Amino acid sequence: MKTIMFYNSKGGSGKSTLAVNLAAYFAQEKVHTTIVDLDPQASSMDWLNLRPISKPKIHGTTKFNKLQKRNKDSVVIYDLPASLYGNRLENYIKKANMIIVPVMPSPIDMRAAKDFIQSLRTMGPIIRKRVKIGLVANRCRANTNIFLELDEYLVKERGIKYITAFRDNSNYIRSARSGLGIFEMGESMTAQDREEWKPLIRWIKSN
Repeated sequence: MKTIMFYNSKGGSGKSTLAVNLAAYFAQEKVHTTIVDLDPQASSMDWLNLRPISKPKIHGTTKFNKLQKRNKDSVVIYDLPASLYGNRLENYIKKANMIIVPVMPSPIDMRAAKDFIQSLRTMGPIIRKRVKIGLVANRCRANTNIFLELDEYLVKERGIKYITAFRDNSNYIRSARSGLGIFEMGESMTAQDREEWKPLIRWIKSN
């Protein structure tokens, strides 16, 4: 069973958007998929409630310890709340195989990410290399100075994989309103988005 957590200590980084789109990808690949939405805003659960019954089933829960044991091919995706620190965060991390940290292209978000990543390095499961960490740039506009600054920072983050960058575009708004994922929407409309997702999917499948 793969357990994947989306987390950034700063709110508004796009955790829920990425979590539900990854869940939709695995569901349409016929993988038993569960979203654990621990964020008080419950954005992932709201998205699940909008999901058409004609689409592959994604299970959802707001309870951290209520999951049943699944086979090795199942996927559990955690959407964590912001502002978790210390022992509470470490208790969550112990459940994860992978942590994906989305970072927005802004000076405030980059400073917060640096502090958060440094705190991750001090945690037991991370130090013992039991949990893989991946970085993604999120809601980016190509060729802007602030994106280039974010891109340079993520490349230089020592010992942590910078996986991909997601553009800021209206397909994710359509996803949020429809309960669909990028890979369930029109191929021509989402072609660039699908390409941006491929490095993250490869990274997850390889770990």
